[in-house]
Amino acid sequence: MNTTMTDRNTSESHAAPAMERMRYARRFCRTTALVAVMMLLNAVIWPSWAVAVEVERQKEAQAQARWEARHQSLDQVLLGIRQEAQDGRSMMADTLAERNQGFLGKARSLLGIEQATAEALPRLQWLSQRAANLHEQALASFDETEAHLRKKELPRRILDRNDRAREEYQRAYATMRETLNQALDSDSLGEQEEALAALVDFMDRFTLDKPRDPFDPNKLPWRTPDPDKTPTPARSAEALSQRTGLPRFEQGLELASLNNNAALSVAPGAPTDEALDATLDAPQTPAIQAKAAELDHDPVRIYQWVRNNIEFIPSYGSIQGAQYTLELGKGNAFDTASLLIALLRASDIPARYAMGTVRIPADQVMNWVGGVNVPSAAGNLMGQGGIPNTGLTRGGQISHFELEHIWVEAWIDFHPSRGADHRTGDTWVPMDASFKQYQYSEGMDLQDQVPFDAEGLARAIEQESTINEEEGWVQGVPGTAIEERLEDYRAELQAYIDNQAPEATVGEVLGTKAIKDVIHQQLTASLPYDLVTRQLTTNKLSDSVRWKFRYRLHTSTNGYKGSELLTIEEPTVALAGKSLSLSFSPATQEDEDTLVSYLPDADEDGELDPGELPDTLPGHLINLKARFSIGSETVANPEQELAMGSGLASEMGYWQPGRGWDTSENKPIAGEFRALALDLQGISGPAAEKLQTDLETTQAKLEDEEYSGLTKQQLVGDMLYSTILSYFALNDIQDRLSERLALSAGYRAPSYGIFKTSLQPQYWFGMPRDVKASGLTMDVDHMTSIRVDKNNDRDRWVALNRAQGARMSAMEHLVPEEMYTTEANSANGISAIKALKIASSEGQRIWTINKINMEYALPALNVSDAVEMDIRNSVYAGKEVTAHEAAVNLAGKPFFGYMVVDPETGAGAYLIESGENGGVLEFSLIFALFVFAFFLSVMLITSSGWLILAGIVSFVWNVMNFVSWVDGLRSSETKADFSSNNFTAMGGLVMGLLASYLSGGAAAVLWFGDFMAYFLGMI
Repeated sequence: MNTTMTDRNTSESHAAPAMERMRYARRFCRTTALVAVMMLLNAVIWPSWAVAVEVERQKEAQAQARWEARHQSLDQVLLGIRQEAQDGRSMMADTLAERNQGFLGKARSLLGIEQATAEALPRLQWLSQRAANLHEQALASFDETEAHLRKKELPRRILDRNDRAREEYQRAYATMRETLNQALDSDSLGEQEEALAALVDFMDRFTLDKPRDPFDPNKLPWRTPDPDKTPTPARSAEALSQRTGLPRFEQGLELASLNNNAALSVAPGAPTDEALDATLDAPQTPAIQAKAAELDHDPVRIYQWVRNNIEFIPSYGSIQGAQYTLELGKGNAFDTASLLIALLRASDIPARYAMGTVRIPADQVMNWVGGVNVPSAAGNLMGQGGIPNTGLTRGGQISHFELEHIWVEAWIDFHPSRGADHRTGDTWVPMDASFKQYQYSEGMDLQDQVPFDAEGLARAIEQESTINEEEGWVQGVPGTAIEERLEDYRAELQAYIDNQAPEATVGEVLGTKAIKDVIHQQLTASLPYDLVTRQLTTNKLSDSVRWKFRYRLHTSTNGYKGSELLTIEEPTVALAGKSLSLSFSPATQEDEDTLVSYLPDADEDGELDPGELPDTLPGHLINLKARFSIGSETVANPEQELAMGSGLASEMGYWQPGRGWDTSENKPIAGEFRALALDLQGISGPAAEKLQTDLETTQAKLEDEEYSGLTKQQLVGDMLYSTILSYFALNDIQDRLSERLALSAGYRAPSYGIFKTSLQPQYWFGMPRDVKASGLTMDVDHMTSIRVDKNNDRDRWVALNRAQGARMSAMEHLVPEEMYTTEANSANGISAIKALKIASSEGQRIWTINKINMEYALPALNVSDAVEMDIRNSVYAGKEVTAHEAAVNLAGKPFFGYMVVDPETGAGAYLIESGENGGVLEFSLIFALFVFAFFLSVMLITSSGWLILAGIVSFVWNVMNFVSWVDGLRSSETKADFSSNNFTAMGGLVMGLLASYLSGGAAAVLWFGDFMAYFLGMI
């Protein structure tokens, strides 16, 4: 029994440790299972979060790299310090405001306790160190400049400028450094915010970068005028006199032979000498005198020639005058009246202007203004042109229009020949050469005979492109395929026209518009319409009905206007057909000598090698004076001296009768040459021919080395002016062709644009230290047309306006390329449309941004703060913006293009802005650690039977592998780093799975968790 009991006790004693081991094993398994569940949850939750974190971290790293790349030179660093200080101050002010809210916040503020600690400001730290490094280089550059000036034996005055510039720079740098250090070394957030505020205040005193032309999305530069801003016509002579500035008169005796509204038509009284004077609007030029002589000084022939040859433009006010109307062959009622008066006076026939409100049948008005199909289109067109008008309805339809109008009265030998035998005048006879009717002929029915498969093209674009309508972007538009389809269609059109009418003119293809000639041997005594108000008469037009152009130039301090340098304000009549230019010349002989000292020496033949020209000039050493010219005449040359590269502020624009000033602002740089062209109502042939002759004359002088007498205007201005003038002329032609194809009626309204040399200054605390030429730039700030669809269809009108805008944008790069490309060198131009096209061909997403998608579209764009602000302001103003994701590269330079379009009118701005890009790559190697841990676990497993220990080691290995993978995700900065990290983690996963298998079931549960985590992580 004792033996038995002993055996049982022995057995129980042996069983007890086994049960304990099993309980321990179950506890370990439960723990392992719990860990497995946690790993399984991480497998679902962690990977997507980790990838999102990694993607965001990579974006931040790339953004930091781009930011550092934009802050390499001293001017960039100074600008960066101001921006970072502004951003930091704003953030800290918000934080302090939140802390000080409520009772506790006020208590802390009063007691001065629990102050928030200062921020780290890593970017400002980086800029501080970069500025310190560049500061030494800046001081050395002043020494190099001084050595150059002494070598060239330039006068003491120029050396003093360099010394003053160095002293001012050192003082400014020392102040910035002291304030910057205070911000970086502050202990509390409040002290840091105060230091940053002082830093911002100091840096704001200086111009630090080239000022950017302001952009107002509510005043788009390419547009049609708003007809609703045109007033209704005057209903009395008194109201008309107040509006136009024309004198009133007392009604007297009238012609007995006039029609039933005679009491309103002709004013009494014999003419005065003023009725024969030459005026601004009706001058006596050689061309006008020659035309009058060609017409035998016959009043009947003169009237009929003007009426039958000058096309009517439905605009208001004296715009271009008699001479330019003669050259252009078209003009509005004011311009046509001026031409008729000039020709009559050149024939010694007294003539004057007459004005009143008239009533004309609607069908005649529709024909007169452009052959529109509905009265509303005629009223719309006149309203855009500024003609006060109103439609009169009868039976629910517009039957007549009342409008303010101007015509001519001539002192004619009316009795008894009615002007057929003019000898001595006896009667004021009304003549309206602007009112006429046209014969419109339809062209070939190309749309029906050669239909364009627009739906097929749209399907092809949809099939080959990625279109995300919800987010508002398109990608992969097949530009080449579109061009090929359009070229195929052009070939089909050409083949059809060649087959049907090989000798057809453009008019026969698209349709013609011809004035219905009126040939009479005598003059009529009445007007071809009814007068509503008593007329006003005058021998010369007042300023109240003259368009004007104004150009103002101011100094500028940090983008704000300073003192006025010059103001040019002239009636557009005085500027028609003339070039305008803003240029600069050395202020003194010393400045000219300094400028010349930086040019390379001429060779034995006296020629300069363009390749040896300096990249930059020290703007702070060279003073300039501004010069504004009209044609070859200098009309303003202020005495104030400006350092080369100084920022300026200009304002230019038109004054329109009844509407006032409409101006745009620019930021010229002292030293640029700006050629300015006015396209009032079209470019005349004689004006273009004269410019061509001038260019050929200059070229001949250069070839013959006859340099004496050549001016800056001849050498530079004429070439620049010809470029912008060609832009306008080509667009005028293409506008008319596209309008005919689109069944629209349109005319050019007064517009202007600039073609200029561009300078890029580098500012050191407001000082233009280095000034670099950065190419040629076209800037068309005001391109206006009066245009309607002939059926007044708004959708078609908007579509045409958008198409015209895109084409005009493309012409901004096509015209300069064509002008400046030679056989040896090709010119590369950029425009908003070209930038978007290049971006599309690169596979970039093209975004259409509006209020719905702006908040997630803008983060997808790599643009400057200025461009982002333009986009935001435009969208807030109800406009649509089309932009690409990142800058495109053209000829080694980055460019960014974007369009701002009004969806309600099709008006637009097509803008270009440069951009920069960059990135860094860093690699992380941790594979050796993985290998070491793997061999340790294998050695433990193979050297003992302790499976639990092996499971622990396997578990530790998998944790290490997982943590290392996560760390790799955090530290990766590129796609290559990301992929390499995942590859090594997968290697570790295979080893971990093998170790788990060898360790038995105790750790095998980790298989699924590991696999899911890394598999999802790889995805």
